[in-house]
Amino acid sequence: MLKRVERVDERTVLLEFSQPMEVASTTPVIKASGGFTDIADGLVFHTVPRDFNHKDILSFYRQLLKSVGLERGVVFITAVPVERLRHVALDRSIHVFATVGLWPPVCIEVDELFNSYLTISTINIAVVTNHPLTRSAMVDLLRIVAEAKAIASSDSLLRCKSRPSGTITDAIAVLKPFDAGSEILFVGMSTAIGNKVAKAVHQIIVTEAMARDADQVLKDVLGYNMEELIELFLNVYRQSPIPGVLEDSIRRKAYELLVRFLKDPNVWSFLIASRELDLHGVSGTITGLSREEFIEDSKKVVADEMLGMSLAAYLAGAKAIFSMYWIERLKEGRRVGHWKSGMFEDDIVSALVASLLTLILDEYM
Repeated sequence: MLKRVERVDERTVLLEFSQPMEVASTTPVIKASGGFTDIADGLVFHTVPRDFNHKDILSFYRQLLKSVGLERGVVFITAVPVERLRHVALDRSIHVFATVGLWPPVCIEVDELFNSYLTISTINIAVVTNHPLTRSAMVDLLRIVAEAKAIASSDSLLRCKSRPSGTITDAIAVLKPFDAGSEILFVGMSTAIGNKVAKAVHQIIVTEAMARDADQVLKDVLGYNMEELIELFLNVYRQSPIPGVLEDSIRRKAYELLVRFLKDPNVWSFLIASRELDLHGVSGTITGLSREEFIEDSKKVVADEMLGMSLAAYLAGAKAIFSMYWIERLKEGRRVGHWKSGMFEDDIVSALVASLLTLILDEYM
């Protein structure tokens, strides 16, 4: 199947095939000389700036094909450097190639819809196989890749207004030799082929997502990065500062404590639980709680406060629960900014701030 995989230049990787390949794809399969086709001689992965927005994307694709010597092919564009192209050979009959850009994520609850690219990051996935798939089986495999990508994006906790399914410019292609025959009708996730591909796609995306630094993961899970949490804490602290202690010392101590918190998987378990509960809330899938009640932060739910109190007690003992009570009153009065957060996330933020405040007061007083 694969004749060569070549790094053409600092922004381009070419996958050339040893024979014509039939393609099922979410991106156009084009001819360099013009027109469209379902047959490809190769694939191109090409890195572009995040703000890429070409007026004539087809002419851009065709020029790329010409530059690498292909007459027919698929072009994947991404903001991810091509040296991060991932290649997984499942066996001699299946190869998965992917670039994984994780921003900006996409979900059902979007504020604005676009008719053209807003920005480029892009999860691009190509599955190359020599199994004798029917046309419907190729589309079935494309579906499996899309489902695995969505599961991995959700597992990776990419932050969107609802559960994420990927990024806004993702693309998928499934390819098989044109003369491979047409015997396999289905390749769902419970088949040997579909399951193998799904696991590979999921692992590629999750591995890239887990390589994010803790600060970015924190921002995705909680809506605040470390600096923003410290500023929120200081906003609370300034309302009753410790006499004779410089604020810079308090800031440094708070940062040290927060770093320590975020090395603890128990803390992350609380954070992830709050994010998952808010995702269920916004989708209206918490039994007994409507989407409207969730958005209005219904007072009939106390599990959010109990979750926060549990985290505060775990990090700083019973005194942190009283600190959290004070911070919750400030939140209700909109004197601290996290009142805008989700029903469960805002209490977890209060718990983190309360724990910082309690431990610092204990040390200095």
